[in-house]
Amino acid sequence: MSGLCVERLASADEIRGVAPAWDALWQQSHVTLPTARAELVAQWIEHFAPHAQVQAIVVRDGARLVAAIPFVGRRLRGILSVGDLTSNDWSPNGELLLDPKAETEAALAALVRSLPHLPWPLLWLELVPVAAPWWQGWFTALDQANIACDARIRYEIGRIEIRGDYATYQAGRSRSLRRNLRKDLRRLERTGPLELRLYDTHTPDEVDARLRTAFEIENRSWKGMRGQTVLRTPRMFAFYCRQARQLAAWGMLRVAFLECKGRPIAFEIGWMGKGVYHSFKVGFDEALREFGPGHLLRMHLVRHFFERGEAEWIDFQGPQTEALAAWSTHTYAIGRVAIATRRMAGRALLAACRAAAGVLRSMRGARG
Repeated sequence: MSGLCVERLASADEIRGVAPAWDALWQQSHVTLPTARAELVAQWIEHFAPHAQVQAIVVRDGARLVAAIPFVGRRLRGILSVGDLTSNDWSPNGELLLDPKAETEAALAALVRSLPHLPWPLLWLELVPVAAPWWQGWFTALDQANIACDARIRYEIGRIEIRGDYATYQAGRSRSLRRNLRKDLRRLERTGPLELRLYDTHTPDEVDARLRTAFEIENRSWKGMRGQTVLRTPRMFAFYCRQARQLAAWGMLRVAFLECKGRPIAFEIGWMGKGVYHSFKVGFDEALREFGPGHLLRMHLVRHFFERGEAEWIDFQGPQTEALAAWSTHTYAIGRVAIATRRMAGRALLAACRAAAGVLRSMRGARG
């Protein structure tokens, strides 16, 4: 790989300009999140960081991309200028893409050598799957380049491996979960017939209508009372519709409803990528909370994936909760990673951040 070339892309449009090569790299990589493709990275930047500095680093081997990672600038605690991945809690997105068929050590070393040229003395990456092999390779490359790095686990994400049949999987769940599902199903069916509707093809107009139906259910929940729903957050519905239309055009969008007497009472919006179903947004009608409509929708969806063979994994995408743990067969860690891109200034800032984090932890412990 002596012919490796590193480029820095400074805008959403420049990322779009390499979309065919970027998406070919995504397809080769082990990253399954479809929002890590070029168009959706560009959309994320345009919505969440339209005025921020953009630095997407790509490594070329001739016409082919063998590694890529997108960064945008932001203010840490409103003060310190840092670089972060194009990702947040509203929309998981940017990832480290690496072609496993390439000479990965050389490609990662090329990425790491470009870090001192970034406009920020510190990278502060909030959503990193730190145990993933491609990120472990990145950490090794940082260590070999003597670049200071600090990684802290934030939370775990649950997954379900789709192996064998649904009955065997269900038998492996806790007795209390199985009992509650049977009880809630019987009680809810007494009020009227239940039906799962799972949509995997959509016209643009259908995308918008289905998302509105889903987010209206969310809007009637406790989130709506707190003003934290998609429909109560300026411009978020338009963003999700734009994103979902693109995913639908790729055949990757899934929208599911659990209907009772023909009325949607729970929803799930998910993304399919390379055999992994990413469960992105879920919600249910609060008026029917006592019947567990969210759990019942999940039961129907999990059974669907076991029976249809459409996915090898279900990824719950967000932090593991007690409710999600009851369904999960595996977990993986999401961490916060801080990297000193410049030896002197970056190391000093990293040391200061570590010290501040220690003080905050001590204060929280004393209050507890």
